[in-house]
Amino acid sequence: MTKIDIGRTCGFLFLFVLLTSAVSGGLWATPLEPADTAGVLTAIADGANQFRSSIVIDLISHVCIIALAGALFLSFSSFSKSLALIGTLWRVVEGVILAINEIVNSVLLVVAQEFVSATGTEAVALETLGRTLLVTEQWSYGIGMAFFALGSLLFGILFVVKKAVPIALAWLGVIASLLAVAETWLGLALPTLLFGASTNPLLILLFLPIMIYEVLLGIWLLRGGLNSKQARPDAVLTID
Repeated sequence: MTKIDIGRTCGFLFLFVLLTSAVSGGLWATPLEPADTAGVLTAIADGANQFRSSIVIDLISHVCIIALAGALFLSFSSFSKSLALIGTLWRVVEGVILAINEIVNSVLLVVAQEFVSATGTEAVALETLGRTLLVTEQWSYGIGMAFFALGSLLFGILFVVKKAVPIALAWLGVIASLLAVAETWLGLALPTLLFGASTNPLLILLFLPIMIYEVLLGIWLLRGGLNSKQARPDAVLTID
């Protein structure tokens, strides 16, 4: 497998991760907001199959994020090993945190199914546990996305400095990543924003450019964009 092939793999993974995230969001669109724990638990229990399916699809997506991180390093480390390494590590941390977070969602499903048939003090205890799980889920997701934004920013800087991708696309990546960094880290600093991120129009708007950027970058890589940029001796590196 040549670096061109690995670049195409990166492009496929970029698009596949976005696709699986969209499918998962379509299966489960109800916000997991701790403020309405009882309502969320009831909704999860009523839509158990959809929620379970979204967990499986999300897990596949998170594993692909880790694979994407490795493919990005193999594709772009020849331009700047230090930037590629740090960016890769942050994307790996993102994938691991989000994958582990699916354990929280799996436990949340069990709690929700028990909650709908519970009464009295048992229902109160399960609701309290559910609220704790929802808060944990929100924080884990927020931290994972914060590392995503940092990893994307590092690769964006690499692309601009080393001209590894078309310069307009590279600058779009930097600007979009900076907006994503602002959105994610602002959410961590102000938990009231974090817990309302899925329904806050401003936060959604800040994250939209990076989604557009990843679609464009994925298409460029998938079409063999590295073929015109890797005119270096190490561009012929092959992986058995």
